[in-house]
Amino acid sequence: MARPALDNVRIEPAVRRMHADGSSVREIARHVGISVGSTHAMIGRIGLSRPVGRTTVLRSASRRALPVGAGLEIARV
Repeated sequence: MARPALDNVRIEPAVRRMHADGSSVREIARHVGISVGSTHAMIGRIGLSRPVGRTTVLRSASRRALPVGAGLEIARV
């Protein structure tokens, strides 16, 4: 027998509604009565995952180390 808290047929409509309203996963989990991990899994299983934005610019290219003597010049030693 499954635990009542994991009854997907009962929980799924609430998860869909709250996710559509923009509620966080923690809020959904607290309202529905399941763990945050189970809520994440359910959102992924239902197909409600939100796309994660990707940046095309490499961040390492904008953060280059200073030349060897630059530290001394900045500190005016």
